[in-house]
Amino acid sequence: MAEQLAIVTPVTVTPGWIEGALMQRGIDARVAGIRMETVGTGQLGETRRFFIDYAGTAPPDAPRTVVGKFSSLNDTARETGQSMGFYRAEVMFYRELAPRAGIRTPLVYVAELDPETNDFTLLFEDLAPAQQGDQMRGCTLDEARAALSEAARLHAAFWNDRRLLTADWCYVPPGAQGFYTTELIERSWDHVCRHYAGWLSPEVKRVCEKFVRHHAYWNRPRDFPKCFSHNDFRPDNMLFGKPGERVAVVDWQTSNFLGSGMDVAYFIGGAFPRDMRRAHEQTLLRGYHDELVGLGVRDYPFEHLMNDYRHYSFAAIAVAIAATLIVKRTERGDEMLMRMTIGAAEQAWDNGALDLLPA
Repeated sequence: MAEQLAIVTPVTVTPGWIEGALMQRGIDARVAGIRMETVGTGQLGETRRFFIDYAGTAPPDAPRTVVGKFSSLNDTARETGQSMGFYRAEVMFYRELAPRAGIRTPLVYVAELDPETNDFTLLFEDLAPAQQGDQMRGCTLDEARAALSEAARLHAAFWNDRRLLTADWCYVPPGAQGFYTTELIERSWDHVCRHYAGWLSPEVKRVCEKFVRHHAYWNRPRDFPKCFSHNDFRPDNMLFGKPGERVAVVDWQTSNFLGSGMDVAYFIGGAFPRDMRRAHEQTLLRGYHDELVGLGVRDYPFEHLMNDYRHYSFAAIAVAIAATLIVKRTERGDEMLMRMTIGAAEQAWDNGALDLLPA
């Protein structure tokens, strides 16, 4: 059995540590030096790219760069990742589910978790020149189709997989959505109203106010079908390569086993401007549904998907407003969270989702 590598921070990664990580994948190479650069904004964790210099001639499978992910250096974000199980969920996904998930993810060299603190270290292959998506820019239709194809593969792989109900590492929310209690949602909405009100139109506020008022009802348990879901399925957590290449999906911190429809609603609500979403969401949903059926999912008519889609159109509101309190605050983060709130509220309004809540 391979010796467990130390759980490190970005600044404590050494050439010897990288060498040991590669050795765990059978890559016998001597690392002479490394250089580090920051990747992304790191609202819940720290991500770095490491450029590797080898001593002598490296074997052909030795990577020139790798990407590491670590616990946040921000106290608020780190406490959130530890206490809410986000760090544990991501490590365990890569350990337990990634090999059979169907979805494209990067090869993992290291996936270590401290069982006492829930601090973690992940080391991946670098999928560059694939580019990280951008929630602010949104997606093209081709990118959206590729992303939803990956979602269908993931969901079909674990559709109604009741083994996940008894896996001690797998989070199964007691309600429709995990992590975000009604108390947190109410407190977060009060915070948004005091600090972000200028972002939101009267229409968006009306949607959010009704959702928050009835959050406990909305978050009641949902019956099967269930599937393993990413739950932060948006462009920032995707790597897009050349046209025709499959999208790679990263950042599995909020993944869990819950009701169907979450990922597609969350993604479509934030991927497009309102008019573009209205024009294409039915076609995109049909494509996703056709792929699910083609992958063997049965007894899930399109009308059921549409009901799930309407229900989960509110999910991004919960994630975005809660994040204003529980993650590291940045200028880009503020804009992104408000855009997520606006997009989800407009999606809920346009699809009659308010009618699913009590009058």
